[in-house]
Amino acid sequence: MRRTNGVDLVAREYRRLSDRKGGTSLRRQGSDNSAAAEDNGWTLGTPYIDDGLSASRFARKKRDDFEQLVADLKSGPTGRDSRFGADILMLWESSRGSRQVGEWVSFIELCEAKGVRIWVTTHERLYDPANGRDRKALIDDAVDSEYESYKTHKRVIGTAADDARAGRPYGEAPYGLMAVYDQRTGKLLDWVEDPARSKPVKELFRRIERGEAINAIEREFAEVGYLNRSGRPFTGAHLRDMAERHSYTGLRSHKGKIYEGTWKGIIPRKRFWTVQAILDDPARKTYRGGGARHELTAVLTCGKCGVLFRVPPHNGRRPGYQCKAGCMLIEKGPIDDFIIGTPAEPGYLMEYLAREDIYDVLAAPETDDPEVQQVRTDLAAERAELKKMERAEPETLEAVEILGRSVRKKRLKVQELEDRERELTLPPVVLSMIRPGVDVWESWSAASINARRQIVRILLSPRYLGRPVVMPAARPGPKQDVVGRLRWEKAPSLAGGRRSAAGE
Repeated sequence: MRRTNGVDLVAREYRRLSDRKGGTSLRRQGSDNSAAAEDNGWTLGTPYIDDGLSASRFARKKRDDFEQLVADLKSGPTGRDSRFGADILMLWESSRGSRQVGEWVSFIELCEAKGVRIWVTTHERLYDPANGRDRKALIDDAVDSEYESYKTHKRVIGTAADDARAGRPYGEAPYGLMAVYDQRTGKLLDWVEDPARSKPVKELFRRIERGEAINAIEREFAEVGYLNRSGRPFTGAHLRDMAERHSYTGLRSHKGKIYEGTWKGIIPRKRFWTVQAILDDPARKTYRGGGARHELTAVLTCGKCGVLFRVPPHNGRRPGYQCKAGCMLIEKGPIDDFIIGTPAEPGYLMEYLAREDIYDVLAAPETDDPEVQQVRTDLAAERAELKKMERAEPETLEAVEILGRSVRKKRLKVQELEDRERELTLPPVVLSMIRPGVDVWESWSAASINARRQIVRILLSPRYLGRPVVMPAARPGPKQDVVGRLRWEKAPSLAGGRRSAAGE
């Protein structure tokens, strides 16, 4: 066994650990494999190692070194003449290779084609894939391993569902929280605030609530030096994922359902739900804070085609608002003066915000209001189901049609709940404009462009002041009634003139 045709045999290991807490350590696997190689007189080459990666069909992460092992074996006519550069592959046990029968059979066939034999340390045996009995023994091991993986998967899924219903924490604690374990049994007991990491999480929610764009927060976090667990700056996608995690407010989310958690969150419940409403605002999804510079382009709507307006380059001419589809153009200055105005002559919107009773008009109920809580819980569940539907890949035309109808119905349900939530609450980005003792113009000037656009979208809507729709000019030429081209779309209960729309 030590030599083949007078040539010393070379072996290389593949070590894998799927569970860092409960599996046989990589060091132990390496030690046992090294001892076996020494007993057999083999030269041991550089190992392939996948740390903390499952080999079952339920695994979500790629095994990079296993894929490299396969690629190396395929790179030459034989194992010795390929990048693998060995005659024997050493596994601590056969399931370290794969717990998927199909993948394992293909791998055995590859080893057979390359003349590579497989040593299993726990069996103390060298298998030849070209030998029928050896091949059957290896495949039987894979069948048993795949079945064990299935049983483990079902146990894990059942445990996760049971933990969710009970509101218990499960898995790795999110960034900003840390796990508390029973010192005797090692069982996960609780999640608590991680003082070393919770500050960026709290800051993230505060900034989104104030109306700041995520890409702006990403830049500022990088400048401050906030780093994720990997020691790298947070990306916008990572920040958004964090902002959508129910665990930060002490809630457990599982398969679209929300349960009250047993741990204390680090984000106030009102702030959390406000941030969810901001992130799910369809208008926000088309604006990332990178290019918009004008507040009213968030609401000015074309009376011909229904699309929003933009501010095109004016090239020396008077600035104007232009329909994005090119239907019409309207002068910008008079519109801005009428809606926003100046501190000396406030416009339509700013007059409304400066009202003495505006706080009472816009104040929202407290977050412990049962109806608000129920609407938000239902909305979170419906959004989760909608996302699941949108990711589905139907295999037949009939299934496509059925799924399409279901998605449309689900979107209508989500929209209905969103409308109800807006009726019951008002985002703090608006309430921040009317702080007691602070001049509204001071608040407006201090707000970011993203926050101003959110305020404009909320208040210049049918529920409040009405949506401004630009109609075609009655006659061409420079001398026209610019403001007169605005038609205000209001909810039925708000129908009336400008003053009645402002609540006066």
